[in-house]
Amino acid sequence: MEKIDTFYERLKGSYFIFLGICFSLLFNTIAVILFRQVDPTFNMFSNFISDLGDGPNNSNIVFNTGMIISGILSIFIFLYLMRFLQKKKGNSRIIFSAFIMGFIASIGAIMVGIFTVNTAPIMHVIGAAFSFFGNFFALILFAKSEYSISEISKKYSISGFILASVNFLYLTFFFLLYLNIGFSKELTIFTEWLAIFANIVWFFIQGVLIHLTATGD
Repeated sequence: MEKIDTFYERLKGSYFIFLGICFSLLFNTIAVILFRQVDPTFNMFSNFISDLGDGPNNSNIVFNTGMIISGILSIFIFLYLMRFLQKKKGNSRIIFSAFIMGFIASIGAIMVGIFTVNTAPIMHVIGAAFSFFGNFFALILFAKSEYSISEISKKYSISGFILASVNFLYLTFFFLLYLNIGFSKELTIFTEWLAIFANIVWFFIQGVLIHLTATGD
């Protein structure tokens, strides 16, 4: 564990989180721009984000590459968060469980980048399920562990519970859509985008927490 801590001290853990966020946003934004150059109708109400994985104009290459690298980076981010909270004397069992869920979510993101909807639909759905379910439980468990640490403001844990719920909302809507009972596809798609942004916001908040703790503010 000491080697892991030394590694993150050299990288400045909070900056590493912010770098991962910027990387993910950059690749997704470029993929959307490339897609819209061919099909300007692409939007957050008519297209699942996974549509970028099979998109035209090299948007597929950018998106899939970004997903794979982002998934790899998020493993190290979740590992760093685990160590940060362990050193704050949080509940070790809950914190480790949170990391495992984050690891599953990260593997799911990598799978989404490797297996697209058109080339391997079943594996893609499995990867997406890993990603959203994993993030939901990871955010809940990290929030629960932060709530029990007195020196961490409750606003951080509360934000985790709120943002985690967006993942659960999307999974619920997707299940209702899958049942083919007339549930709104547009609402389901939009909620998926919201869930993705919610996860990015959560990472940002964690980066802020770690940065402020490191600076003593």
